[in-house]
Amino acid sequence: MANAVKGTLQVSNDCIADLAGYAALECYGVVGMTVADNQGGVASVLPINGLRRGIGISTEDGKIIVDLHVVVEQGVNMASVSKNLADTVKFVIASIAELSNVEVRVHIEGMRAH
Repeated sequence: MANAVKGTLQVSNDCIADLAGYAALECYGVVGMTVADNQGGVASVLPINGLRRGIGISTEDGKIIVDLHVVVEQGVNMASVSKNLADTVKFVIASIAELSNVEVRVHIEGMRAH
């Protein structure tokens, strides 16, 4: 095992968004990330290189807030998928970026037959 190095770790919002996006795509029931079209209310699934557009990163009272906008597979239990998604994203961010004070908010923008 490697020895710990003293210092601080700074992680950019883009890095957190990438970690969250790739973790989300591995979750059962998640078809993809999305950005809602404000004009027509239509949610389209983003390509893999555009995942960040479906993820919002902000801070509130010293806590990192991750807002995920997803499309889920039709017929899944949305509550279970949302919980699993939030837990998975928190775990990945804690494991890789070493950030523990994270809240994940899941916004299901649509359903799609997979």
